[in-house]
Amino acid sequence: MANELEKAITVKEAIDNIDSGDLLLPSIQRRFVWNTRQVEFLFDSIMQDYPINTFMFWSVTDANIKNQFRFYDFLRKYIEYKGGNNEERNTNGYKDFKAVIDGQQRLNSLYIGLKGTYAYKKYVYRKKKYQKDERDYPSRKLYLDILNPIVDDEEKKVYDFRFLIHNEHEQQNNRKTKGVVDEEGKRFEVDCFWFEVGEILKFQNEHSVITYLSKNELDIGGFPGETLLKLYKLTNEKPIINFFLEKNQDFDKVLYEFIRTNSGGSILSFADLLMSIITASWESGKSTKGAREEIDELIRQVEDIGFGINQDFVLKTCLVFFSADIRFALKNFQGETIQKIKSEWGKITRSIKSSFELVKSLSFNNHSLRSKNAVIPIIYYIYLKDCSNEINKDNKHVRNKSIIKNYLHLSLLNKLFGGSSDGFLKSIKQVIEKNHESDFPLVQLKEKFKGTNRSFLMDEEKLENILRTSYDSLDGFYVLSLLFPKFNFEFKNPNIDHLYPRSQFENSDFSFLEDEEDIEFYQSHWNTVLNLALLSEEQNKSKNKSELKNWIEKQEKHNLGIRNSLLIPESIDLKFENFKVYIQEREKLLKKIIRENTEQEKTPYNIV
Repeated sequence: MANELEKAITVKEAIDNIDSGDLLLPSIQRRFVWNTRQVEFLFDSIMQDYPINTFMFWSVTDANIKNQFRFYDFLRKYIEYKGGNNEERNTNGYKDFKAVIDGQQRLNSLYIGLKGTYAYKKYVYRKKKYQKDERDYPSRKLYLDILNPIVDDEEKKVYDFRFLIHNEHEQQNNRKTKGVVDEEGKRFEVDCFWFEVGEILKFQNEHSVITYLSKNELDIGGFPGETLLKLYKLTNEKPIINFFLEKNQDFDKVLYEFIRTNSGGSILSFADLLMSIITASWESGKSTKGAREEIDELIRQVEDIGFGINQDFVLKTCLVFFSADIRFALKNFQGETIQKIKSEWGKITRSIKSSFELVKSLSFNNHSLRSKNAVIPIIYYIYLKDCSNEINKDNKHVRNKSIIKNYLHLSLLNKLFGGSSDGFLKSIKQVIEKNHESDFPLVQLKEKFKGTNRSFLMDEEKLENILRTSYDSLDGFYVLSLLFPKFNFEFKNPNIDHLYPRSQFENSDFSFLEDEEDIEFYQSHWNTVLNLALLSEEQNKSKNKSELKNWIEKQEKHNLGIRNSLLIPESIDLKFENFKVYIQEREKLLKKIIRENTEQEKTPYNIV
């Protein structure tokens, strides 16, 4: 590693090197992940003369390195729904260049702030469906208010950098004011002048800065003049980009320098570092796609099925497949393991996709599948059994699908994959390896973990506790999403609603009840799953605070199946005085549903 600093360069020189392709990103680098606040904070730090830490570049001169490994351009346009995916630069026969080993996020932030754009969702109140286009994800440029500093900011920011939509920026300039909040939380308007930060690169000298200030009638000797002149000097004249330059052409050496450089902080996840190792080894061949692109594509395909997974999930699944030790550790991603992943990638991706297609067909969705790790044993089973092409056919594996559904319900209701689950996954892996020839080995898993804190068994006490999950608990929505698997989460906004409305219990004196135990029953059950349902936003509006009996009777005039769809016992009189009977009967129904989804011997309950 180089042990002396090279001659520092200016921000403008760094930007010019990016534009000319003299500064690229190696494939071992992760994507751009900074949000707008972090970018704005970086520019404020520079303006306040804080150091932005030293960079590390790698001088790439060896033709084999250029031809064998992938390099990428800096991100010019960040679009939230696409993520920070950089375009590949073909370096086969390319000129000598420098690759960024440490400092990519900072450099890319400087580039986006000065020459690029940042597009993220434009929130609209009560809007449900956002399109992936410029209207809903408008491109924003970085601006600086050169008229007023920030006062009394908790983070000690002084300069008001903001990413603004162009037409919004013009609108704010027309108004010449912006809203600010004082120490007491009071909002008021102050004058402002938004300067597009990238325009500073076009100024030739200090005189051109003064000319701009005069033309726009801005105070040259005050904050506007001081601010714009300082921005010009820090961008165009002062060499603030300090860097070490590695000249060694040994890629493995550079890779481990990257790992050492980036593993000291918490911002770069260890999975990102592992991804760097996989990328380096994967791309030693003639693949048309690199490891990062392959994994990105897999994540997108699973997202199209309806489930959100990430890089960590894919890497953990691969470890379960090919490593005796499934922890995220460098020693578990040695060359042999990576080559197995690469050679089996087609089968791995088929197993993952078919597993999520299966999970979807079993009426789970991204909301009810709160622990994606619960799917890894299914993926491993499908991989070993080599049944990815037929597991989702209607006339195939009928009993097996029922067992897998039972397994998922038991895993999720018992929260078996909560907390640290590496040891649990490893033990499940061993059971599946021994029993993958026939149906999914749920019986063997029940026996393996019987009597442990990871037991698959669902006894009466567990079942009752689940049904007494409160409205206020984070688990409440999850339990309801399992009980209402047909709810269309994609197109309907789910509302958790009390069937007997809260107001009835809060406003009632319970004078119609003679027994104190009955009063306590009302008070202890009204706010539990036993009195909750998932309603669409439209249903919830129509119900509002209506008494359940009256609302159901109105709904039944045009929807005879309303009780069935809300899991309300058909024969119960729903007047408030009958709440105890309603709870007792609904508990029997909900228990029946959960049992039939967790007991292997029976056909799963078909919820309409």
